[in-house]
Amino acid sequence: MKLVLQAERVVAGDGNKPIESGAVLIDNGRIVAVDRQSEIASAIDEFTDVIDAPGQTIMPGLVEVHTHMHCTAEPDAYEKMIIDDDQTLLMRASVAVRKSLLSGVTTMRDLGSRNQIAFPIKHAINHGIIPGPRLLVTGTPITTTAGHCNMFGTEADTTEQVISAVRTQAKMGADHIKIMSTGGNFTPRSNTREAQYSYETIQAAVEDAERLGMTVAAHCHGTVGVKNCIDAGVHHLVHCSWLSSDPTKEYDYDPKLADAIAAAGQYVDPTIALAPLRYDANPGDPVFQPGGVYQHLPQRYSILRDMLDRGVKFIAGLDAGMPQGRFGEHAWVPRTMVEELGVSPMDALVSSTKTSAEALGVADVTGTIKPGKSADIIVVDGDPTVDIKALHTVSTVLMSGHVVKRSGVPLV
Repeated sequence: MKLVLQAERVVAGDGNKPIESGAVLIDNGRIVAVDRQSEIASAIDEFTDVIDAPGQTIMPGLVEVHTHMHCTAEPDAYEKMIIDDDQTLLMRASVAVRKSLLSGVTTMRDLGSRNQIAFPIKHAINHGIIPGPRLLVTGTPITTTAGHCNMFGTEADTTEQVISAVRTQAKMGADHIKIMSTGGNFTPRSNTREAQYSYETIQAAVEDAERLGMTVAAHCHGTVGVKNCIDAGVHHLVHCSWLSSDPTKEYDYDPKLADAIAAAGQYVDPTIALAPLRYDANPGDPVFQPGGVYQHLPQRYSILRDMLDRGVKFIAGLDAGMPQGRFGEHAWVPRTMVEELGVSPMDALVSSTKTSAEALGVADVTGTIKPGKSADIIVVDGDPTVDIKALHTVSTVLMSGHVVKRSGVPLV
């Protein structure tokens, strides 16, 4: 059956001016035409399902590049990760992907879950067993013995072991590779400021991943680890926090390294929207520990703004599943870009759709509303190009042309 969406405007996700009184014609899960309603009207017949959305905006579904779907997203995330069995983790992950889809995320990358969770969940979505976004997975992240996220990662210490881990993930069917360049807050005794791997080891991992047709995303907080990732050609720099190796100092930002990121076309996922970083944080939410990653937010925001000014491409990752990264709150990423980094609403929308789809290698399928692409579309109240908060009110969601939420009512 043909489907037509009609709304006050269509935002294609490519940065171009919205189509006023716009409409999208969909057939067999694909976008057939995008135009003004008057131009689409002739395609409507008695067999066409028409969804009218007056006062609303049609736009591409959000592309979320950084989740951990088997984690609770609550303060007890680490403890639950240790004690919960795989069956519990599978059920938790199935809830997480559904919640993300209904909030407007139509493409999502899980950036580190146990293999026995990641691959079955992807299979279940692809075969219509459970609802969820288009899911890309890395499976287990590669880390050192006792390194960051070792409780669900593959521990590999030598260059040879890291290359073997890359090949194992490729054999399992991973879409991307995740490697922990530095320690992280989630793992006890893990050092966020120091490198876990040398530049040479990360470079070897990148070269082997590229040989196998995969990109590499690297967790990197400390500047020493960030530099290793830049020099090694890592495709996606996750967090990119520029923490100083000197624990008496917070940041050690090097603008020349930011220029190198921009020149190389590497993407940065700054993970700026975890709940404790936002002014809507619940009074009971724990803040990050003293000496942790985000103690002086104005300085971090200043660094990120400078990176943007130098041409660094930001992609949209919530780090959902980690403590205070709640599934269904993905709209906070573009909102925080606007409210804290001074990005225009349109640029934040492009970052959260088109640019993130490009980074994930799926821009030929999704990320913009163009004829021939998959109908991964959301309808939001109001105009997000004027007020980015409109992304919090997703009324309708289409996944590959299937209506999974209609006028605020979930259908899956």
